Amino acid sequence: MNINKILTVIGIVSILLATVVFAGCTAETQQPATAEVVKIGVMLPLSGDAASFGESIKKGIELAKKEMKLDNVKLVYEDTKCSGKDAVTGINKLITVDGVKAVIGEVCSSATLPAAPIANQYEVPIISPSSSSPKIKDAGDYVFRVIPSDDFQGVFAATVVNKKGFKKLGILYTNDEYGVGLKTVLEQSFKIYGEVAVIEAFEKGATDLRPQLTKMKNANVDAIFLISSSPDASAATLKQVKELAMTVQMFGSEALYDPNLLKTVGNAAEGILVTSVTVGTSDFKAKHQVEYNAEAGPFAAHGYDIMKAIGLAVQAGAKTGKEIKEKLYATEFDGATGKIKFDSFGEVTGGYDVYKVEAGKFVVENK
Repeated sequence: MNINKILTVIGIVSILLATVVFAGCTAETQQPATAEVVKIGVMLPLSGDAASFGESIKKGIELAKKEMKLDNVKLVYEDTKCSGKDAVTGINKLITVDGVKAVIGEVCSSATLPAAPIANQYEVPIISPSSSSPKIKDAGDYVFRVIPSDDFQGVFAATVVNKKGFKKLGILYTNDEYGVGLKTVLEQSFKIYGEVAVIEAFEKGATDLRPQLTKMKNANVDAIFLISSSPDASAATLKQVKELAMTVQMFGSEALYDPNLLKTVGNAAEGILVTSVTVGTSDFKAKHQVEYNAEAGPFAAHGYDIMKAIGLAVQAGAKTGKEIKEKLYATEFDGATGKIKFDSFGEVTGGYDVYKVEAGKFVVENK
């Protein structure tokens, strides 16, 4: 064999050896494949008057994410302050800049409704934990919620007031989509039982409710139903009822089921009756206590159920907004708030409970 052939053979062998060594190194150092990251937007009031609701729901969301081991789900938060303007800005950013494939939120109906058309436009589902305005039902194919419509709570609340023997009712409500929606159904429903003597509105965050309460006192109402999406206004109302020495039975909507409110107002909340969607199963409450060393707050269980519904969709292979939407419509499970099964409008059914404040704590009265 001449020298050229020898060199050629040596070159080929060298190349083959290098290839084998390189392939071996690649096999040893190659990282295992990971699941594709799916971004989920979260729009909540994390500052301002309704921040306690947002923080409560955030805990429920994070608890479900941890429990389901959704390591490939990235949550992107926006502080939308229960504001329609901020919700529109927030959802546009989440979808067009952050690239989220679904959005959890908003808390207030007045923020969810303006965001809904954008969710529909970009085919990204939006799921609210607590927006209960009847208008949500017709907000579009990409709009869901895990709380029943106020069409149901208004009827239930009127029945409760009647069963307690009160016939002359005053209604005090937040002047927003939530307040107006529930007030309208409650007013219509109670008229078959008694008289709605006074109806008064207040702006979110109001802290002087004396003018409205004085009108109710002068009308000799025997019960007041407070519909409030504002913790500050709720606290002010309960304190000022006592200051005005009003001898009325106070009722409240589900947003008043708030341990922080009881701490704020002390015995001014004693005896109030709150009609509320379920605040969570005993199992959920126990998990929340272990995780956060704190009692579950308003709508925490609803945040938990939304994250679970989205998590199931992602685990089933959904990666786009359209795919998540389709999976949500097919989803059915026993959640922290009850059976989660969306109808063709993205709605769920749900029961209500009555809670009474006794010795500074909420006690279920109808069980």
